[in-house]
Amino acid sequence: MRVPVYVSHRELEELCRADGEYAICDDYNTEYEYTVDEVEFERADLEEIVDEYLDDVLDILLKGHRDKLMKALAKTC
Repeated sequence: MRVPVYVSHRELEELCRADGEYAICDDYNTEYEYTVDEVEFERADLEEIVDEYLDDVLDILLKGHRDKLMKALAKTC
């Protein structure tokens, strides 16, 4: 899944120090909060989610949308 992360220059300056030719940086470790609208799923992410939660998704669909689901399945088969 892709989520845009912006690191301020100040944070990088605190993490990194130069030794002449190279910069040495400590690990960057922080937490960010995102809304669902800010997250972009790639196909591989969605396939992994479906593989992991397929039974739960089907239970939810069958509870409230059984008739619509069965009609849609009948059209595709």
